[in-house]
Amino acid sequence: MTKLMTRGFGLAVAAAMTAGMAMAQDAPDWLGGDLQQPLSETRIGITVLYPGSNAYQAMYAQAAEEYAAELGIQATVMDPQGDPAVQFDQIQDMISQNPDAIVVWPTSQNALIPAIRSAYRAGIPVVTSNSPIGEAGRRYIVGHTGPDDCLQAEQSADMLAEALGGEGNIVVVEGTPGYTVSILRGNCFLDRIADEYPGITILDSQTAEWNRERAQTVMETFLTQYGDQIDGVYAFDDGMGLGVISALQGAGLEPGEVAVVTCNQFGEGWDAMQEGWHQGSNKQSPIDDAILAIQTAIRVANGIEVPALQGIETPMVTPENVTEFERPTW
Repeated sequence: MTKLMTRGFGLAVAAAMTAGMAMAQDAPDWLGGDLQQPLSETRIGITVLYPGSNAYQAMYAQAAEEYAAELGIQATVMDPQGDPAVQFDQIQDMISQNPDAIVVWPTSQNALIPAIRSAYRAGIPVVTSNSPIGEAGRRYIVGHTGPDDCLQAEQSADMLAEALGGEGNIVVVEGTPGYTVSILRGNCFLDRIADEYPGITILDSQTAEWNRERAQTVMETFLTQYGDQIDGVYAFDDGMGLGVISALQGAGLEPGEVAVVTCNQFGEGWDAMQEGWHQGSNKQSPIDDAILAIQTAIRVANGIEVPALQGIETPMVTPENVTEFERPTW
């Protein structure tokens, strides 16, 4: 088992008091119950999709580390580099260490189910974060936290249709095939377009694997194939959307000539929106995402019941309201 990124932190907090007093003082307001052990003795394993792939995931991993350190828990954050086989091994390794809870941002909808089932059978609660596990594996987790990706995709469809006046030809830049977020951000967008906007035609759809540079290449190919037939672009996240914008700039197009809409706005996307290159996205905070997952893991580690699904807010961001939102730091 190779851990590609492992960081330990949040060691013991010294206190000259009884264990019962320590637990009472350590209990945060959001816990919703009593601690069964001090936070300093709580051990959580966290495996994050691929922090090296884009700014959102990097910020999520950083926020998870910093928040765990702030709480004083013992936590290990691991990077499987988007590889389900590596993440499978990471989960198995965590099980052997018997932590109080495990947080998994799944790299695959179904490939990790046997590993998560092993944790369940070992009595270790698992919380999935950001991307849901496949339906067959949901019986083995205590809860899921993260954004509503279907809602974001529907919002993106509405914003793109608004920018195009309900008519036009579009291309789609997808995330990794088979990954739950990709499936939701694809299918829910397509359904919304088909149901509500018959005047919009999808010319083509290709994956860029959540990678900005690949998205630029995909968009350059679309421009070569379809030229000025393209009226709009939907990219599954803002990192890929920025690659799309680079391709449009490289082709000599002016801001707004091709409408660009994404999910999950980044800082550079916030800038591009004010410059006229970007017509719509959603606010989604990786910091909120990571904190909610860790809080949920601590709750279940202390035997506190949690909802099966807990979401983070993802309001729409458009050129009309972009300055009402702080510029993302990712």
